Amino acid sequence: MSDLARLLTRADDWLAGPGGILLMTDYDGTLTPIVDDPADAVLATRTREDLARLARSPRAGVAVISGRGLEDLRARVALDDVIYAGCHGLEIEGPNLAFRHPDALAQQAMVWAVGDVLVRRAPSVRGMRVEPKGLAVAVHYRHVAADEIRRVEIELARAISEQGGRLKIFHGSKVIEVLPQVAWTKGECAQWIQERLRARVPEPALWLYLGDDWTDEHAFEVLSGRALTIRVGDAVPASKAAYRLHDVSEVHQLLALLADGVTAESRA
Repeated sequence: MSDLARLLTRADDWLAGPGGILLMTDYDGTLTPIVDDPADAVLATRTREDLARLARSPRAGVAVISGRGLEDLRARVALDDVIYAGCHGLEIEGPNLAFRHPDALAQQAMVWAVGDVLVRRAPSVRGMRVEPKGLAVAVHYRHVAADEIRRVEIELARAISEQGGRLKIFHGSKVIEVLPQVAWTKGECAQWIQERLRARVPEPALWLYLGDDWTDEHAFEVLSGRALTIRVGDAVPASKAAYRLHDVSEVHQLLALLADGVTAESRA
């Protein structure tokens, strides 16, 4: 039996009972396919509808945890009842919820200063694009020639060094992210959300976490044994996730079943 079939069966069985559901999911590569330009990662109408049905249900909660900036993430999902966690969980907003990591806020000026320097230097490297996003800065190099990528790394290292060299670096898909140096990952973010939704989601609750990125591995590890941890995409031997879905289309199948289940229950 495939992991998709196992998850669909597990969820269907759960929905037959009275328990609640909390869905926590990444955005890029999980709700939407990975695309060359992050601006083109648009949420499908059906996916938004399924998330909306889940988020509106008194039986369920939905959180989207992403490396994107909080405002960008909120604009892309565009649902009022969803909890949004941007910059890998450093900033969180949702119904009656608001959080900015205090240690990250203390370093925000340093992150912004690095971003300002990189914006000024970006024209010197053809194809380099700098994206300020609240508590972080993303440096995109997808359109930089292979023999010029080293220059991107040099400019980034120089900018950070000029500000004291105490920031965190994440390497993603053709992007390098600069974040505050704090002991906080998507794992701690998921725990924070879980603890605050316990009173809202009926117990016992089925917890699910979906993600495709190495930064999601922190959440897989923290939630091991307490949630259905689901990696999306290619198999990674060292992954801490208990399940794997092959692609975004399989994620959509799972979301549809969950949304249909809570909708049917609310109409009963």
